[in-house]
Amino acid sequence: MEYTPIQQDGTTIVLIETQAALLEAVAQLSQSKELALDLEFDQNRFSYGFTLCLIQIADGQGTCYIIDPFKINDLEQLYKLFASPEITKIIHHSNNDILLLDKLGCRIKGVMDTDVAAKILNYERSSLATVMKEEFGIEIDKSQQSSNWNKRPLTEDQLRYAAIDVIYLHRVMHRLVDKVQEASRMHWLEEENMLLEQLVYAEPENPHLRLRNAFRLNLYQQFILDKLFRFRDSMAQKLNKPSAFIIANDALVELANNPNTDIHEWLNHTKGLHAALKKPANEKLLKEALEQAKQEARKQEISHEYADNRFQRPLRTPETEQRKEALTQVQKKIIEKYGESASRLIITQSLITDYSQTGKLRCTKQYGMDILLETAAEAEIKLPSPTLRKNNVNLE
Repeated sequence: MEYTPIQQDGTTIVLIETQAALLEAVAQLSQSKELALDLEFDQNRFSYGFTLCLIQIADGQGTCYIIDPFKINDLEQLYKLFASPEITKIIHHSNNDILLLDKLGCRIKGVMDTDVAAKILNYERSSLATVMKEEFGIEIDKSQQSSNWNKRPLTEDQLRYAAIDVIYLHRVMHRLVDKVQEASRMHWLEEENMLLEQLVYAEPENPHLRLRNAFRLNLYQQFILDKLFRFRDSMAQKLNKPSAFIIANDALVELANNPNTDIHEWLNHTKGLHAALKKPANEKLLKEALEQAKQEARKQEISHEYADNRFQRPLRTPETEQRKEALTQVQKKIIEKYGESASRLIITQSLITDYSQTGKLRCTKQYGMDILLETAAEAEIKLPSPTLRKNNVNLE
């Protein structure tokens, strides 16, 4: 069925479902200096993995393109557009969008994050809906926020919602940037945007140990959990379902805690299991995975002892408490001067904890480091010379 463009607040919404239409859209968009961008994706909510479901781009001149990556195989020309530093990409809360694009092989440049701009202006809540209401008095419909973007065909309500995420961003950017400049904080925004462009997607290390109560297992049980986690992941990929839909996290940890349990009984008396797992063929695969894990653990002589740092808590000494108190006082002064929301960009609890434990002041932002030192000096609080960490590298 041929798609008929629809209108939303004076913007024409154009759905792109073919390669030819995409190339034509890219040619039009490449003439703009500022593009509003958003992605709809599924991150283990309805399907397996981190999946790009939709790309929305508004040119600020009355057209919003909604690109369906399920219908178009080659997005290379679009990614080249995103990678051009000559075109500003206006995004509201860009972190996950940038990470997904990086996972797909696209290094975006020219980012302008309006969510960060709102935080710099000390917005207590910085969602697009909040900013639109406070700055322009416009209420935007978020009823499709939890929509399943994997489903096709897309409904008109979904298309309108997707467009709303970008069609106002040019106005939002110009309003907030003006205010940031008035507050003499433009260098904050520029550095924050630069750091966002450096985000790189990476799979978490030892994801099985992030499950609740995994730290309570001994080393042998954690080894079994790792193998079960991998089995669950492969089954989730096969069924295209989120991993936790196959075996609930608590059930997976419990099985690792009791690896000699009868699998058939476990499958029939455990909550949080996908029905497909109970099929004889899949039950057999689970039994084999568990048995292989136990055999490999015995072969490698994995210990039944517990990890030394299982219940490790931060060290508390007069020195660590003194350092913590000193930086906490600096934090309070920063909050008084810049506001609580803006202060979270400058100093975080993890920075305070790291300093209290190590005695080293390791900052991630130049402007934040400057404010930290300036505030400490004003309060006559002595701090060590800080280091600036970028991409896990200390820049002295």
